[in-house]
Amino acid sequence: MASEALIKEGVPIYGEKFTLKVSKDRLEALISPRDPGSVVKYNEIDVKKLHEEMQAVGVSAGLLEKPVVRGDGFCCVAQGALAVHGENARIKAYVKPGVAHVVTAKDPMKDNVDFREMGSIVNVPKDKLLLEKVPLTLGQPGRLVTGEVLNAKPGKDITMKVGSGITLSEDGIKGYSAVEGKFVLVDGKPAVMVEHAIPGDVDFSVGNIAFVGTRLTIGGAIEPGFKVKCKGDIVIARGVQYSAEVTAGGNLQINAGVIGQDIVIKCWGNFTANFMENVGRVEVKGDLNVHESMVQVHALVGGSIRVVKGKGVLAGGKYVVGGSIFVKELGSTDEVGTDLSVGVNPLLEEKKEKLKEEQAVWGAKMNELIRNTTGLKALQKEKGSDFPPEQLLLLKKYNHLLPQVMEQVNKLSEEEQVLEAEIEQAANESIYVFGVLHPGAKVSIGGISRILTSTEKGVVIHFDREKRQIHCRAMTPEEKLLIGG
Repeated sequence: MASEALIKEGVPIYGEKFTLKVSKDRLEALISPRDPGSVVKYNEIDVKKLHEEMQAVGVSAGLLEKPVVRGDGFCCVAQGALAVHGENARIKAYVKPGVAHVVTAKDPMKDNVDFREMGSIVNVPKDKLLLEKVPLTLGQPGRLVTGEVLNAKPGKDITMKVGSGITLSEDGIKGYSAVEGKFVLVDGKPAVMVEHAIPGDVDFSVGNIAFVGTRLTIGGAIEPGFKVKCKGDIVIARGVQYSAEVTAGGNLQINAGVIGQDIVIKCWGNFTANFMENVGRVEVKGDLNVHESMVQVHALVGGSIRVVKGKGVLAGGKYVVGGSIFVKELGSTDEVGTDLSVGVNPLLEEKKEKLKEEQAVWGAKMNELIRNTTGLKALQKEKGSDFPPEQLLLLKKYNHLLPQVMEQVNKLSEEEQVLEAEIEQAANESIYVFGVLHPGAKVSIGGISRILTSTEKGVVIHFDREKRQIHCRAMTPEEKLLIGG
């Protein structure tokens, strides 16, 4: 314990050449010459002797091996340290939850910024490390130059709490996304949601939407120029307008109309809409179901097209369909041109092209191996025991690879046969017109095309395999029931 004199006026030290004084907070010990007129050379002080004398009068901690001369004439010989309190445990976020931005009054036509890109959804893949608990620290105790210890306060601990879609590690320290979806805060807890909802229109107040979850619901319409993408299903309450783009990795349901030449629709599942008019590009891998009418639409459909509710009109445009077409009314009284190709599955055609490419590659490999193997075997027979060892190793390698390559070639040949059977079966698809067939439609089935020139009612447009022709025939009673299918 330091004496009052040591703190107030100081005490003589080092042969009474200096005065030793401790600061009021006892974090610093200073010496100064007792004779103001003397010339002091601090670098010549015997530090060991000085320390012994300092300890004798109560300065026992933080002794400096080399005194530090200050500009005010004092020299610091001991330095204490304050306690460093511990830090509280905290949660470190590797991904920040999405924040909805609001567009201020700016003119998107003048600013060099696409205000459609709002970035309000933070998509995360499954098993992504999102959060980690940083443990509390105990802190570092301090010490006064007079020896007393200053205790440090440890930080406070916390428990990591998470919502749905996030799993914790066994030790409860790390949080991972359990599903693919959007990372958000729900009631103050981080969560990963597989569904996302927009209550109104997709416009400048919302921006473009890109969501990796299973379902995206939009309560309004998609305004012109905006893009909506979802890895799963999309449900749109109103409509889709000019130059908008919609891409659904699952099913797509639009409970209103789709109108506009520059609209792009892509759907990897089934697509349902109320009506479609003047739509320039529709790609559907499943079935396309339109309740009222399709007028001047360009569609590429892997499954079937059904327009059998309400008016059930399909008129104008171009349709390439893997399955069949079911409509109430085909074409119109003014004989608008309607181009329909059925039994032409875009997916099968694409698969066929890729298969041909693979066959060409593997066929070339097999021919090269056979040629090289045959040549080496002939050389081995000629050379006998003089056959070079390196060529013998090469021959063994070729003999090992050849069966594998031949197996792959045979596998591709089998796949080709199955694919050809699927494509041949597709020629059985037809066009079912439950109401009126107007003149002017061009129909292609089984590689044959025909322009229909007469008005018919309740007919099936089909492909006659024996005659290699397209015919119209009356519907059977069983086929008439397909309108409800």
